[in-house]
Amino acid sequence: MDKKWIISIIVTIIIGLILGISIAFFTERNRNETEGTEFVDEKELAGRLNGQTTNNLSDEMNVIETSAQENLVSPNAIIIKKTYYESCDHLIRKVEEIPENLVNKTEQDIKAEFPDWNLEEYSPTQITLYKSVSGNCGEHYFVQEHNGVIGIYTTDEYGVKTLKEDTEISIQYLPEEDVKNLKAGVEIIGHTKLIEFLEDYE
Repeated sequence: MDKKWIISIIVTIIIGLILGISIAFFTERNRNETEGTEFVDEKELAGRLNGQTTNNLSDEMNVIETSAQENLVSPNAIIIKKTYYESCDHLIRKVEEIPENLVNKTEQDIKAEFPDWNLEEYSPTQITLYKSVSGNCGEHYFVQEHNGVIGIYTTDEYGVKTLKEDTEISIQYLPEEDVKNLKAGVEIIGHTKLIEFLEDYE
C-alpha cells in the first residue's frame, strides 16, 4: 500500500477521535448544566404567579384589617374628661368607664360622639377629652355652723353662698377653737377635701 494512503488513514482516524471526544465532552457539559433545572409550562407558571399574587394580597389585607381592629375602643377602656373652669382657674379631671355604646368604635366615632370636646388622646384603652368653660368648677365649698350643726354651702364665681345641706355633726361638743373657726366659716375647694374635713369631726 502506498505510504500516502497510510498517512491519510492515520490522520483521518486521529481527526475522528478528536471530534468524537469533543462532542462527548460538550454533550456531558450541557447535560450537567441543565440537571436540577425545573421546567415549567406556561399554564403552570401562570397558576403559580396568580397564587403568589393572591397570597400577597391576602397578607396585605390581613395586615390592614388587623391594624383597623387594634384601633377600636376596648370594652376595658376608660374615658378621662378634663374640664378647665375659667372663673376659678381650676382643672377638674374625671375618670369614667367606657359606655357600652362606644365599645368597638373608631377615633372618628368618638369625635362625633363628643362634638363639644377636644380629643387629646385616643387609644383602644384610653380616651382623653378636654374642654374649657366659663364659670367655676362647682367644687367651691364653705363650711359654717348652721342651726347648731355643720352646714355645707356652695359658692359661685361671684362668691355668693348657697346652703347645700346640713350635716348631722353637732358643734356642741367640739373644742372651742373648732367652734370658733366653724362660726367664722372655712373655705374648702374640692369634694374630696370636703369629705376629709368632715371626717375629722365625726
